[in-house]
Amino acid sequence: MLKLGCLFFLMFIRLVLYAQTPIFDSLGRYSVAYRIEHIPGQYETMTNSRIYYPDSNYQIPQSAVPCPIVVFGHGYQMGIDRYYTYAQHLASWGYVVVLPTFSNPFPTPEHYTRAHSMVDAARWTANRNFVIGDIFYNKLDAFNWGFVGHSMGGGIVLLAADTFKLTDTLRAVVSFASPQTTPATHSEHLNLPKMILAGSVDNIAPWQQIRQAYWQNAPAPGVFAVIYGANHGYFMDYSYFWENGGTATISRNLQQKISRRYMTAYFERYLHNDLSAWNFLFCYGDSVIHTSIFDTVEIRSPQSDFPENNANPLFHNQYHFFPNPFRDFCYINLGDKSVKIFNAFGQLIREIESPSVWHPAKNLKNGIYFIQTSDAKLFKIILLR
Repeated sequence: MLKLGCLFFLMFIRLVLYAQTPIFDSLGRYSVAYRIEHIPGQYETMTNSRIYYPDSNYQIPQSAVPCPIVVFGHGYQMGIDRYYTYAQHLASWGYVVVLPTFSNPFPTPEHYTRAHSMVDAARWTANRNFVIGDIFYNKLDAFNWGFVGHSMGGGIVLLAADTFKLTDTLRAVVSFASPQTTPATHSEHLNLPKMILAGSVDNIAPWQQIRQAYWQNAPAPGVFAVIYGANHGYFMDYSYFWENGGTATISRNLQQKISRRYMTAYFERYLHNDLSAWNFLFCYGDSVIHTSIFDTVEIRSPQSDFPENNANPLFHNQYHFFPNPFRDFCYINLGDKSVKIFNAFGQLIREIESPSVWHPAKNLKNGIYFIQTSDAKLFKIILLR
């Protein structure tokens, strides 16, 4: 009976931890559908735009309601088909995602009008929440938006945040490899949460220029990170060699996986109000700062955005360990005491002295491990190779 009770306890702990530690680069819990719309705007009608949403038998599942609205801006001379996977991914996490089709005037891209179209697309979609009979009727979080974009699309995301008064709706922005806009975006005006990602080998939008344009004078909160080995074109679902802007040393799949991971974590924090310590790791914590994924990282986070101590009496503050999650080693500092390391099944893996550095054996599997102190306190760490 005691063994059976322990088994159920461990199963419960694993379920709780799984729920608390989502894998942001994996698809979410929902199936996905989309609708095609001709979205009217002040400067143009965005014909054949796509709107992706969580779907269950041709309805938005009640568990996803209210759905935040995310608008994704495409690159200059690029179509929305380059970004379908991002929209599908976010929709599986419970977002309604708009891919508006901007025209591509040559040679002047007209960034101001495109930024305005981003806002027009968000407002038109938000208004569906109030149209009786629409699939989005009473299903949207109509005043809870996120903007994201690549290249020109990322620039107009930031220009929209700078130019238009969206403090009552726009909660966070994410940009991928975005050169400065014309008119210029003023980074000192970007008072909302922002994640700015760039590629280390991108010669179309070099990371140094992106940093100067959008980050140098930007206030907190925010993240600026350069993906090691990433180029310009691999942020897209497909690209031609002349669009890649540098020879990537990582695959397209990996570059997009990294982008999805941190974009999703950021939107989860600010649009779905995930203020967990786990989420913090991927927005401002060790999984951003202490990772080989990024070549350069800068964090600006207000003190109020740091996670509270976990209220669950089984666990205590995680910040005795770094990095966490970890790959090759984890520095453990719990004072001068002996600690035991267990796997999720309760099996003893190793006993070490604290403080010290734990180098897990090569055959240990990815997952959650527990550190138990001599006074029976439990801490969790995550191995991700």
